[in-house]
Amino acid sequence: MPLPPTLTLAAFALLALGLIAASLRHAAPGWIALITSAMLALAAGVLQPLGVLATAAAAGLTFSLRRYPKPELFLVWVALLLALAVHALPGFDNPLLWQGKASAGSAPYQLFWSYDKGLAGLLLLLQLSHAPLPKRTLGWPAAAVGGLALLFVFGIAAGFGIIALAPKWPAWLLPWLFANCFLVSLVEEAFFRGGVQRWLEIRTEPFAALMAASLLFGLAHLAGGWVWAGLATLAGIGYGLVYAARRQLWLAVLAHLGFNTLQLLLFTYPKLA
Repeated sequence: MPLPPTLTLAAFALLALGLIAASLRHAAPGWIALITSAMLALAAGVLQPLGVLATAAAAGLTFSLRRYPKPELFLVWVALLLALAVHALPGFDNPLLWQGKASAGSAPYQLFWSYDKGLAGLLLLLQLSHAPLPKRTLGWPAAAVGGLALLFVFGIAAGFGIIALAPKWPAWLLPWLFANCFLVSLVEEAFFRGGVQRWLEIRTEPFAALMAASLLFGLAHLAGGWVWAGLATLAGIGYGLVYAARRQLWLAVLAHLGFNTLQLLLFTYPKLA
């Protein structure tokens, strides 16, 4: 499978480095990576003039919220990041790396490297790098229960005919792993666990925060139907428990990535046709 051009690879590599730095609460390297990545993405054609405006607006709001944490600015910022994450804004030419059926009975699948979603995740993590963390942790037993919940998702999905056994080793596994780690799992866990669940835990009980974030995660998958949304809610509970075990975002990211990787390698992906 051919890889994207060198400039595109460099832009995404710097975006990933920025995501790692910001997720570890190092804001300055994250900002440097964002700016240099955006310049390379513009040169590569991944980022276009309207995308530059959207990026500048989102970055400006992220920086402004540090000094002016006004509710109205915060709502506009969240709306702009969500619009970036769901590809609702023009000016981004996300490269398509592969399309087709991962296995004989699976639904068609397209593998994109989504620069706009990664950008939204990076700006979110830059803001969260200064946010307070809950002090209470649930311990490793919570992570074990979360892992069991994720295993139950596979069983329920197979029982409802959503997925079936289909072992494989795709030729596009490595670019898929990059996309799923940095442009899917990290971005989604930053929002639902590092953002929503963390924010609610500071203001309410951990269980209520976990359930609210998980339900919101399920609703975000409602386009796949109510069963799909229900499975996503249960998976969200699993990720949330793994996160709450130590309050470490990367534990939830690795759980999310591991779950998606097991599905890709062992089952129909993304689901049965």
